[in-house]
Amino acid sequence: MTRNEAAVRRLTQEWVLACNMRQLDELLELYAPDAVVLRSNLPLLRGAAQIREFFFSALESGLGEVSLEPMRVEISGEIAHEVGRYSALVPGNAGKRREERGKYLWVFAKPNGGDWKLVSECWSSDLTLTNAESDVPKTALSASPKGPTRKL
Repeated sequence: MTRNEAAVRRLTQEWVLACNMRQLDELLELYAPDAVVLRSNLPLLRGAAQIREFFFSALESGLGEVSLEPMRVEISGEIAHEVGRYSALVPGNAGKRREERGKYLWVFAKPNGGDWKLVSECWSSDLTLTNAESDVPKTALSASPKGPTRKL
C-alpha cells in the first residue's frame, strides 16, 4: 500500500469516527470547501453550508452506527477515488431508525500538495424504500441549490 493510499484510507476511518461520535465540525473538516454530496431523495448538496445543514439534520435525527468497507482505492496524481460498501442506522418514519446498506463512491483531491479532502461523494442504497420513507431528515429536504433554508 502506498503512502497516499494509506492516507485516503485513514481519512475514511476519520470520517466514520467523526460521524459515529456526532462530531460535526470534525466531520466537515474532511470536506473541501466546494465539495459535492449526492444522496438519495435530495437535491445536489454543494459547499460547506449545505453539507453542514445536511449532516446537522441527519446527526440530530439519528444517523449513526456507520460502517464503511473500502473495496478499492485508486490514486492518480492528486486525485483519488474509493469504492466500497456501507451500512448505517438512518432516520426513518416516526423518529425510528432503520438499517441502511449499499455502495458508495468517494472522490478525494490533494490540492497544491496539501491534505487529502473529500470533493465528491455518492451513495447508492441496496434497499427499497416505501413511499413514506426517506433516508434524510425532512429539514434537509428543504435545501435548495441556492443554499440551506435555515441557519445553524
